Amino acid sequence: MKNKINEIMGILIAIAIMACCLLGSISFHAFNRNYFESEYQRLNTAASIGMSDEDLFEATDVLLDYLQDERDDIQVNAKIVGVEREVFNERETAHMVDVKNLWINVQRVVAVLAAIGVIAAIYLASEVIRKKCEFSALFKQLNNAFKQVSIAFVIIAAFLIGYALIDFTSFWTAFHELFFTNDLWLLNPATSIMINMFPESFFAGMVFRIAITFVLSYGCIVALTHFIYKKSMKKQRLSSISFE
Repeated sequence: MKNKINEIMGILIAIAIMACCLLGSISFHAFNRNYFESEYQRLNTAASIGMSDEDLFEATDVLLDYLQDERDDIQVNAKIVGVEREVFNERETAHMVDVKNLWINVQRVVAVLAAIGVIAAIYLASEVIRKKCEFSALFKQLNNAFKQVSIAFVIIAAFLIGYALIDFTSFWTAFHELFFTNDLWLLNPATSIMINMFPESFFAGMVFRIAITFVLSYGCIVALTHFIYKKSMKKQRLSSISFE
């Protein structure tokens, strides 16, 4: 029973680390102004909408500040096709409320998982100390947990990445249908500035960057844990160390 508990604790730590890596990857790319600027230039966004670059960047800052809870709304005026007007309409504003709530909930879930991971790590460390084992035993437990979680991760990630590569439109639609309970995300390119600021290709590039960053960051942690475990094996026989 004790070994099973330790195994569960290791898995909880691995899941917590995976969740933190995912959140960090999303945060890095979703709020990276440099990416927005490079994509605007590549897609010639300002000219296609009929805005100046300055107004486009101001509208972008408003959206990103809103999502980061640094402002209460997304109201911003700009000259579009020579007419001064509000950039975002009511439907876009309502959708951004949903997006912000989703982002807040994601952060809350990850915070809970991180807290659980910390508690699990403390538990395993206390077991090592209580049993007077080497801390290499802890890394053995973590290494085994990472293996189990990583197998599930590889299967899921391979499916999602393959899905997105084959048909990103379908992937993106499924994402919205899964996480939103209304159709406010369905915006009309003829009337929506937001959908013209962020076409499908914009999000495709962001999603793949997030995926790559996530895989690399989580992979580095898994590799480091495995390296420490293997190095400790050279110093002693871990078979004689257990949590029993």
